[in-house]
Amino acid sequence: MSGLLRALRGSVRRGAPAGMRRTGVRPIQKMATFERQVRFQSESTEMQFEGGLRGVVGTLALVENNAVYVEAWVPHGDSLRCGDAWAASNAEEFAGVRKIHEEAETDTGIMMTAYRSGEAEWTSDINAADIPGFSSKPEGSFACAALPIINNDVVVSVFLLIYKTENTPPLAQLKRLRGDLTVAVGHILTGAVSSVDQVFGKGEEMIFEQQKLKVIELLEAEGLFSPTTIEEEVTSFYNLGLSPLYFAQNNPAGIATHLQSFIGAKRAALHALSESDDESGADYSAMSFHFVGKKEATFFCLDDPVEREDMLLKANQYVDSTEAGMTTSLTMYRSADPLVFGKSMIMCTATRSRFLNPDVEQDQEPDIWEVSSAQFLRTKSKSTRLRYEAILKKAHGNLSPVSQVRDRSPGHVMMLAFPTGAPENGLAHMFGILDYLNLRCTQLFGETFANGTVTYNVYLENTDPEMTPEAIKRNLVSLTRRMTTLAALPVSARLNKNKALGPRAKLYLGCAQVFTYHFMPHRSEDFHALREYLTNQDALVATDRLDRLGRHMHKNAVNLHRFNRTVDRYPELAWAIYEDFMRPRKPGSAEGSAEGENAELINSIRQTVEDPVDQEILMNCLLFNKSILKTNFFVREKAATTFRLSPELFIGEEFPEVPHAIFMVVGANFEGFHVRFRDISRGGIRMIKSPNQAYFKNQQSLFEENYNLAYTQQLKNKDIPEGGSKGTILLNPGAQHLADQSFKAYIDSLLDLMLENDDVVDLLDNKELLFFGPDEGTAGDVVVWAAEHAKKRGYKYWKAITTGKPATMGGIPHDTYGMTTRSVHQQVLGVLNSQGVAEKDVTKFQTGGPDGDLGSNEILISCDKTCAIVDGSGVIYDPNALDRTELKRLAEERLTVNHFDRSKLSKDGYMVLIEDRKVKLPSGEVVESGLAFRNEYHLREELTCDLFVPCGGRPDSVNINNVERMFKDGKPRFKYIVEGANLFITPDARRVLEDAGVILMKDATCNKGGVTSSSLEVLAALAMNEEQHNELVCVQADGTVPEFYKKYVSAVQNIIEENARLEFEACWRERQTGNYKYMTEITDLLSKKINTINDVLRTGSVLEGNPHLRRLILLKALPQLLVEEVGIDQILARVPGNYLDAICGAYFASQYVYRYGLSGSEVEILDFIQLFVKFESN
Repeated sequence: MSGLLRALRGSVRRGAPAGMRRTGVRPIQKMATFERQVRFQSESTEMQFEGGLRGVVGTLALVENNAVYVEAWVPHGDSLRCGDAWAASNAEEFAGVRKIHEEAETDTGIMMTAYRSGEAEWTSDINAADIPGFSSKPEGSFACAALPIINNDVVVSVFLLIYKTENTPPLAQLKRLRGDLTVAVGHILTGAVSSVDQVFGKGEEMIFEQQKLKVIELLEAEGLFSPTTIEEEVTSFYNLGLSPLYFAQNNPAGIATHLQSFIGAKRAALHALSESDDESGADYSAMSFHFVGKKEATFFCLDDPVEREDMLLKANQYVDSTEAGMTTSLTMYRSADPLVFGKSMIMCTATRSRFLNPDVEQDQEPDIWEVSSAQFLRTKSKSTRLRYEAILKKAHGNLSPVSQVRDRSPGHVMMLAFPTGAPENGLAHMFGILDYLNLRCTQLFGETFANGTVTYNVYLENTDPEMTPEAIKRNLVSLTRRMTTLAALPVSARLNKNKALGPRAKLYLGCAQVFTYHFMPHRSEDFHALREYLTNQDALVATDRLDRLGRHMHKNAVNLHRFNRTVDRYPELAWAIYEDFMRPRKPGSAEGSAEGENAELINSIRQTVEDPVDQEILMNCLLFNKSILKTNFFVREKAATTFRLSPELFIGEEFPEVPHAIFMVVGANFEGFHVRFRDISRGGIRMIKSPNQAYFKNQQSLFEENYNLAYTQQLKNKDIPEGGSKGTILLNPGAQHLADQSFKAYIDSLLDLMLENDDVVDLLDNKELLFFGPDEGTAGDVVVWAAEHAKKRGYKYWKAITTGKPATMGGIPHDTYGMTTRSVHQQVLGVLNSQGVAEKDVTKFQTGGPDGDLGSNEILISCDKTCAIVDGSGVIYDPNALDRTELKRLAEERLTVNHFDRSKLSKDGYMVLIEDRKVKLPSGEVVESGLAFRNEYHLREELTCDLFVPCGGRPDSVNINNVERMFKDGKPRFKYIVEGANLFITPDARRVLEDAGVILMKDATCNKGGVTSSSLEVLAALAMNEEQHNELVCVQADGTVPEFYKKYVSAVQNIIEENARLEFEACWRERQTGNYKYMTEITDLLSKKINTINDVLRTGSVLEGNPHLRRLILLKALPQLLVEEVGIDQILARVPGNYLDAICGAYFASQYVYRYGLSGSEVEILDFIQLFVKFESN
């Protein structure tokens, strides 16, 4: 006899069927015609009945009878409808069948036959006529049974069971199963049905009475408590007013285990209280306990804020530890009645199950049958699932939370959906908000779906009897807004435990902490004196190291914990600083200017705060306020919080140039920046992940890396209209898997400040154009998304907002056409030609493998003797040169070096992969760790070549601390270095190498081909209307390439190679003069001179008021192909004016400097202009 049946038998009269009908077999007993209907007390009792059927389906029918699929149908008028109860041994295989059954209004197959006859039906080979939707069945042969369940001469349900043909049960077993099901269903009806024409059974009998008796029996068997105690405590537990779902979803053994700890904890707590003088001595923690297993965990505590938060944090940790492909469902109940100390009991269960489709596409519209787990589909009613699907669809495409509220006596139900995942410890924070708003959660259901969306279904009651309906409604709106803000809180704000601060104040302080960490001045008098001394001594290397050391030491002193400690010490000052921020920036504020300083608040800080670090932190918050020109802080639905800052207020002298603009972007899962050096600028967005313990190192250098990348871009972009910019996104340690979501939040929050928005007060009073491109970790689909999202939000220049898009959207893929490599290789050829060396005779070492853009194209475009390559998979080396045919194969197929055919290595060659351990090289050397070997291979003393071309690698891979390892026996290991990768070598290390005679071409000169291509891609997007753009520069879906596109790509390649050649020649001429020691210095000076002349032309009177000159320059600067196709007048009308001026300035300035070099004077500039006008006019 089954365990469930033993627990239930005895209370309901049995009505087992007399026989089972197969095709052509008469039944033993004919049942009557069933005209009477099952009547329920209310909709809730009908739901209770179906909820009970779910337990029966899973336990009796599926598990104990080897069926592969089971579902229960219930009477509906004169027919049947598909009920909520179903189960499958493999839900993924049968989800299609189940979905069709739910969508069908009635059944006409085998179930209906069984319902009308009251007799069991059997089919040995299922077809679509027997079971609707079974045409989508899984592979194999199946049989099925339809078992009508009869109670008081009425069919109350029909169970459909499907078996694999080879596992078909004997007829006798099906008869016994029908009897067991009848008993179980009859018990459920006892509690749910009020009458079936005539009342039968004990209608008032408690539905879980038999379960309770079984729990008592199990506890008595353990013998830990007296029978009287067990009887009292179990009865008390069942009468606490817990949700019936708890008892329905847990078996007697599980509940007995919970109660064993429950009784012990309760008795201990009451004993401790009896030893105390008053109730203030109550130890609430004594009632907190939990059970944690691999697939399920249960947590208990009293409804005390401290204990509840601790319990929710433990439950959240359990959810966070869920393995990939699995989901953890949270269910929380609060007892209606108090347990001890006047406190109600809270219990939370966490249950793990596998997604039906863990690989569901994130961007596809959610289908509840695709994104959920089998457990979710089986345990949720159809109406409940429809509500979940509705909010999932509402959340789809959103980057901030969405919500729905419905009335449900005696309170409300709020469903929240977080499209990009729940906030860290979001439940604990939410309950704090509920306490503040006088709302109480009685039940909560948390679900995580395969598309990353997390939902909370929260049942709420008002705790203040004096609160009006209008006030309750306002509180529900406030709850939604606060939860939206909560989803955007950065780490430091989530760690702020100050109960007096709401989510919005915590959000501000969290952002102020990020600003303070990166920008708080670190200069003492001694530090300044030392820096000035080193500068006067021309000790540039030492000065750079001192600046870096100073920044890092100060950041360690003002980390988020130190910041929060200051806020905790001075909450009134923190609140005053927050109000200082809001005053001129809150929409509708009477004060619309941030000019000047809050002298009163500054004075208060100086008088109140003694600790100098505390004082610096608070003063820096005021500096943060002063520097904010606009922010999306007050935008209600924001994906992240962004601030447009005024950099001249906080960028120190250690930086070579003050940027035009800095945006600070702070999200729940990341922090980042966007730095641009001119109003029209371009640069990629870099995603920074932090494996192992690298996060704090990456955080320390985040802004410096962003600044240096943008500044390098500024120097690199000298001959295109856009100045240099760069964006960085540093993922939090626990958010390494949320790169795409963080990128989307970053872009969306910047769009908040680029578009007209009533919730943004613009103290800058200027519309800004931002252009983005791909970089490490942001290539591919996300840049496509950014363009499409900008279009969706109404951004006028959406076609041009990102580069790196596919050719079907008008993009010019750098890797496909080798755009960046073309400029790098021109520098290689320039260096070799200047030394009279043929490329085919040169030995080369390359970082960045054949799977990447630069690495693959460098292999394909070159004809040297490549001896070694390092990439993400490992190292390949051959002193006799790697087989070029094999290298080209890898490059063409975009494969990493671990796919290199080892048989093509000479006897002295080797391959070491990152997973290798204790590898013996041909020399006899043993490599202990392949990963460590790969990471420092560029510093390996035994590796010497003529040419080193870094085509990949992290910034600062060669720096002042390891540059000595670039030498062997005092001589450089490489004669020539052409930096394809950005910032691979630090400035101080470059000087050391050049001092030793290395010819080194800096990144800003070498790899500008990519940005040139992107610039001309954007120009086409700006110059053409949408129809022209789609026709002329978008590759068609069938692969057809427009003729214009082919010619335009060829023109872009020619421009890249010409500009690269002109720059190398100009640099080399300057080197030959002997006026400059370093090629890297010449590169910087050349770039700065071009940029300076560009600025003069754009800001002075040369172009302003001289449309003839502007037109002449544009006709020369623009690709002739574009002018011929679109027309100069249309280009002038469509392209933004400041962008056209940037085109003129960049072209004219670069051509002048490439011709006259660094020695050109202002007089020569004017002469050059006159010659240009005279020549072009003729």
